[in-house]
Order: sequence, then structure tokens, then C-alpha cells
Amino acid sequence: MNIGGTWSNGCIHDVSDRGLLISSAEPPRIGTYVDIRRGTLVIIGRVVWSGGRRFGVRTQDPVSLAALVSEPVLKTRPVTADRRGADRKDSGRLQTVRRIAARAERSRRWSSAFQFACLTIVGLGMAYFVAISCYRAFAPPLDTAADVLDGAVSRPGG
Repeated sequence: MNIGGTWSNGCIHDVSDRGLLISSAEPPRIGTYVDIRRGTLVIIGRVVWSGGRRFGVRTQDPVSLAALVSEPVLKTRPVTADRRGADRKDSGRLQTVRRIAARAERSRRWSSAFQFACLTIVGLGMAYFVAISCYRAFAPPLDTAADVLDGAVSRPGG
């Protein structure tokens, strides 16, 4: 049983179509994903309840009781023919990782440019609003002052 990268032993007590009842020395917390292996059979699931040393796992795929019982117990992890001696990060996987990283970088650049454009438009709109508000607030008093000064200057001896 693999829980968060740590391998440990577990005992399966009950099997249903989409779940298992398992016990172990240190049961995982609810919501934890577990990888259960018996021979070459791999069962992936999420812990949905826990009580004492026992816990329930909801599996991704249906569990076959016949396959589980008939699977031999291996002393070591099996080495498949396509992975024998190969590095885990082969060229196909590296290309996929690079492609995903490039797509993420393009997305990040596009979103940064879009954010800059939006903030620029909002900033210009706010500046326009402030300019119009100031003009409307100061125009009447300044027009009055200009009229008074025009009248005082145009009157001789005034």
C-alpha cells in the first residue's frame, strides 16, 4: 500500500464493487489517495472514512474479487518489459512535460498582457472621470472670476 509516497502493509477485510475495507498500523486520513498493489494488480482509491486501525477506500475503477484473490503475492515489485532498464522520464514523457510547460508559459504571458491592457483601460477611464469632474467643479467659479476681471479691466477708473 502506497500512501503519499510511503509504502506500508495493509490487510483487505472486505471488497465491494467500488470499495475496500482495509486495516493497517497507521491508517491514512480521510481524503488521502492510496495506491494498493497485490502482485501486478493496482487499485487506486481515496479514503472516505477511518475508524481505529480500519479505513474505507472508494476506488476509481470497479474491483474484481476474482482477480484480487487469484493474483499471486510477489516478494518484489514487478518489472514490466517496456520499463526494464529504462529511465522513468523517457523522451516521450519529457516532450509532454516540455509541451505543457510551454503552453503554461504562453498562457501566463497572454494573461499578463490582458491584465495590463485591462488595468490601463480602467486607469485611463478613471483619469478621464477625474478630469471631467474637476472641470465641472472649477469651470463655473473660474468663469465668474474671468467675467469679473474682464469687467474690472474694461471699465476705466473702476
